[in-house]
Amino acid sequence: MIDIYENNFSFTMDLRYENDKIGATISVTPSKKPGSRDILLIDDNNENISFRSITELMNFLQKKKVPYNDRKDALDFIANSLIILEKNQL
Repeated sequence: MIDIYENNFSFTMDLRYENDKIGATISVTPSKKPGSRDILLIDDNNENISFRSITELMNFLQKKKVPYNDRKDALDFIANSLIILEKNQL
């Protein structure tokens, strides 16, 4: 199950485990560097991880055994977030 939160500057998506507990939160935000984006993950151990690429995040989620459909939803979420940020030049 996935929850998505959106405000003017960042997009956040919760990935839930089978027992409906939030397992990780993915965030897409504008970076300090104009035109750049930060892709962050906070896992259930409160570990903060910054990813240099979407591929790096997808590989991490696969290693954590996140189900295929949830990884696919995360990929769609990130793509849509990046498109919106780009359109709004944030």
